[in-house]
Amino acid sequence: MSKHMGFRLVQKYCIGCQTCQHACRVRHGVEPGTYPRRATSSQVEVVGPFLSVSCNHCENPACVAACPTTALQKREDGIVVHDTAQCIGCFMCKMACPYDAPQVNERTGVMVKCDMCAARQDRGDTPACVLACPVKVLTIGTVDDLEAQGGVKEGVGFEVRETNPNIRFIPIA
Repeated sequence: MSKHMGFRLVQKYCIGCQTCQHACRVRHGVEPGTYPRRATSSQVEVVGPFLSVSCNHCENPACVAACPTTALQKREDGIVVHDTAQCIGCFMCKMACPYDAPQVNERTGVMVKCDMCAARQDRGDTPACVLACPVKVLTIGTVDDLEAQGGVKEGVGFEVRETNPNIRFIPIA
C-alpha cells in the first residue's frame, strides 16, 4: 500500500482554462512565463483532451538524486519539496527530470517546482491549483485512493517514465 500523495486529473472534463497553472505561479511568486504547473490552453487549437501537469512527485525522483546540495528532498508522504536557500541554480534537477518539472525562477536565479503546496497541506489546506480548478477535475490524495477511484497511470499526452510518477488520470472512455 502506498501512502504517497499524488495528483489526479479527469481529462475528459478539463476545460483547459489554465487557472490551475496561474494559481500555482502566483503561489510560488514567480513571474508570468515561469510555470511550476503547466496546462494546455483552450485559447489555442488543441486536438484531444487537455493536460495539466506539474512535478509528479515520483516514486524514484531523478531530481532528488541529481541535486548536489540536497535542496530537493522527498518527504515520507512522497511529496518532493525544494529548499530555495540550499539551491545553487546548477540546473542538475532540471536536466535529470524526464518531465521538465523544475523551472528557473528568473528573479532569484534558482529553481522552482511544484511542492504540492506541502506547507498548505500541513496546515490542513488544499493546494492552490486544486482549489483554483473551476470544474474540480484536479484533485489530490494517496496513490492508493486515486487508483481506487479509477485512476490509471497514463493519460492522453502523458506517458509513464522510469521515475514512476505519482499522477493518475481518469480514463477518457
